Amino acid sequence: MIIRRQNLKLRLALSLAIFFSGSLVSQSHAEMAGGLHFLHKDWELACDNSGACRAAGYQTDAQIDRPISILLQRAAGVQSAVAARVKIDPDQLPVKKIIQVTLLGRSYGAVALNERTGEGKLTAVQTQALLQAVQQAEPITWKAEQGSWSVSAAGSSAVLLKMDEYQRRLNTASAIVRKGKQPNDGILKVHQLPLIQMKGYSRGIAKRFNMESAQAKRLRVLLQKTATKDNCASLFDANASANDQITVYPLNRKMAVVEAPCWRAAYNEGYGYWVMNSALTEIRQFVTASGSSFSEGQIFSMQKGRGIADCTTQEEWAWNGRLFVRSYKAVQAQCKGFARGAWEMPLYIARVQTAS
Repeated sequence: MIIRRQNLKLRLALSLAIFFSGSLVSQSHAEMAGGLHFLHKDWELACDNSGACRAAGYQTDAQIDRPISILLQRAAGVQSAVAARVKIDPDQLPVKKIIQVTLLGRSYGAVALNERTGEGKLTAVQTQALLQAVQQAEPITWKAEQGSWSVSAAGSSAVLLKMDEYQRRLNTASAIVRKGKQPNDGILKVHQLPLIQMKGYSRGIAKRFNMESAQAKRLRVLLQKTATKDNCASLFDANASANDQITVYPLNRKMAVVEAPCWRAAYNEGYGYWVMNSALTEIRQFVTASGSSFSEGQIFSMQKGRGIADCTTQEEWAWNGRLFVRSYKAVQAQCKGFARGAWEMPLYIARVQTAS
């Protein structure tokens, strides 16, 4: 049984956060485990631990009232092809749900858009033309009866070069940007996604303690031993909000998850999560100080860059019977007007299953 993440589909076929720099041509599997995020001008890149990469381009900031994005995604492996999608704000969908694309001064036909998501899939011919066009200085124009949208080319060449570099395609025939005659032997192969077996979890009744209660005060003293004022200021604040609580979620008869408020900012708040023994006398693990919720043996974190959440970071952890291990991490750093982000841009994906 696959445990689905809240409000997100687990994409196993193609599988601010962690940034890496420098050459990735000889990266090891261990180095791949954290993925890659790269941001340049109006484009960004996210490559995950399977070797799959997703490059997204957007309109310029001056055209924020006409949000549009294209997504170029490619799995690792010699034979993998680039797939392309386009997305506009669903509130701006044209009446016929179709937009026409013009690349390098030539029309390449129409793309049908989903009425609910505003997304459409490009054909193989359109995709190949798009790959050539985005490396030029001219923007990519999309038109419909109600107006037009424009994807900026600024940053695309650097992002696509970084994608080739991560997948070890530079100077091979399968490279997008820097093609060559080197053999394909060194191209990155698909890496199997790690499996997390969820076991030893039994749902129980949560207990909540007001911050001024004796139980909460005792827990705060314990939790402060593994946190700091920098990552969990609320835990050290003597004037805690009257609405704040410490919540204890049972994991099983012997272990529990303790949730406590850590910090608040303009658009976000972070909760700390600790694994403790059921008697709440011993800390076994400090998971994060920037969590958002706990559910069914999993901890979720979603932090947004601004109010409409068009740029976000997400992270998830799953209980394996002994501790919480990371099961998902994603970042979308471009704040381009799509509420909750245009695309999923994962850096790390694990399969999560309940143990039989």
